[in-house]
Amino acid sequence: MIKTLSISNFAIIDNIEVNFSKGMTSITGETGAGKSIILGALSLVLGKRADLNILKDSTKKCVIEASFDISKYNLKSIFSDENIDYEDETILRRELIPSGKSRAFINDSPVKLEVLNIISSNLIDIHNQNETYVFFNKSFQYKFLDSFSDAINDSDIFKQNYFELKSLNNSYENLNKIKDSGIKEHDYQKFLLDELESLELNKNLLKDLENEVNELSNANELKNKLLFCVDIINSEERGVLSSLNEILSNLSTVKTISNKISDYYSRINSSYIELKDIINDIETHSEMLDNEPELLNIKNAELDKIYSVFKKHRVTSIEELILERDRLSKVFFDKDSLSIKINDIKELIINKKEFLSKLSKKIHSKRSKAIPGIEKELNSIVNKLGMKNAKFNFNLNSIVEPNEYGTDNLELLFSSNLGTKFKPIKNIISGGELSRVMLSIKYMVSKKYNFPTIIFDEIDSGVSGAVANEIGILMHSMAVSNQILTITHIPQVASRGDNHIKVYKEVSKNGTKTKLIKLSKKEREIEIASMLSGKKMTSSAIKHARELLD
Repeated sequence: MIKTLSISNFAIIDNIEVNFSKGMTSITGETGAGKSIILGALSLVLGKRADLNILKDSTKKCVIEASFDISKYNLKSIFSDENIDYEDETILRRELIPSGKSRAFINDSPVKLEVLNIISSNLIDIHNQNETYVFFNKSFQYKFLDSFSDAINDSDIFKQNYFELKSLNNSYENLNKIKDSGIKEHDYQKFLLDELESLELNKNLLKDLENEVNELSNANELKNKLLFCVDIINSEERGVLSSLNEILSNLSTVKTISNKISDYYSRINSSYIELKDIINDIETHSEMLDNEPELLNIKNAELDKIYSVFKKHRVTSIEELILERDRLSKVFFDKDSLSIKINDIKELIINKKEFLSKLSKKIHSKRSKAIPGIEKELNSIVNKLGMKNAKFNFNLNSIVEPNEYGTDNLELLFSSNLGTKFKPIKNIISGGELSRVMLSIKYMVSKKYNFPTIIFDEIDSGVSGAVANEIGILMHSMAVSNQILTITHIPQVASRGDNHIKVYKEVSKNGTKTKLIKLSKKEREIEIASMLSGKKMTSSAIKHARELLD
């Protein structure tokens, strides 16, 4: 449930903070007072795209923060999936900066807007006139039916396996196309893979080859320079090794006198040993450096081959070639294994179809048994909400080819008057009727599932009297197990709230500001009375307000 909402520098709001309680909270106020502004601010903290024009002061940032008690929502896995620290009291924050940037936070951790959307969709459900049209969506209709048919899990399993079957069918068709086309693509992939494997790729291949070609191209010059170094170091007449040996001989006679002298001796001796080792390597290297034009041609050809393969695969490095070789290795099948793969997929398709056929019959049976009870309960609720003769018909027909919902075609039919034929609901129901239908559906679902906070945004527009009273009773009943916030102009609905918040405008020489106040029982009487009688307060209106609140 939402616990607090604070808003600063938003539209005509300087700073406001409101605390929310359990149960049903009525939010009232005159038209234009700012009820929709508060809902707009809440929408931003829930992840809606922002418009900088809503900054009250364009030089300051706007901050909207909402705290939620989510201890009963079982959301730890969702937080884990999104790499966010879970807290039983979670805080969502949105900041709009004058420079044009927008930042979002969950429990003080910066998050992307998509993540804010995912988390917040599990915390608040905003229900308004526009949202009611989701009822025409096939996915929503099936989900609603399955919720009351105990078929939700079976439906989810069916949908997952249905899309797996589609993927298998696509693979089966693609592999058969490869086979039926003479396996030209197969042969070409085989050629590419063989070519890459023949190169014996490793990450140092290009570097080593280029080094070999450079050495072979400059073999005579390299050999002369190396032999010159050997002569200088190995010369018996004042060569480097000879000189170092003489130095070591002199130091050996005095190295026991001082630790420092002994250290010099050891260091020079190490240099002497290292230099001898280097000379041996140089001599070995120089012996291998012969002018070999044939070998140079071979190495140049290998290098040209690599450059050619680079161009063919549109890459610039050995690492990329290795990735391409591995990719081809995974997707490649020889002629025999291609046929085996096709047969394996065909068997998987047969098994998958059998599984889906059995599961679809099970789902159909559950849905068929549940439909009469759903129709009866839905009819009963909407009848109380002023649609006295309205009736629903969940028309479920079996189809040959399955869809993602099973082997059922669901059509929701509606009759608004006695004696009229059932017709598709989207063609004949009015907006006001649809709002009451969606309220009825949410009431039914809320008794079965632990809903997040539900906000009703003036869905009671256009009703009054007994119907308005029934809407208030329905909302209050939902609030027993769910937090309900309702923005309303209807006194019968507002009076049903366990709590009451009034939104009003304060006008001064400095401008207009939106303010909030949590009403006491006496203040509620006055507010309800003003909703009943308008600006002119009457004693009968106050009496009626008392009766509504009792």
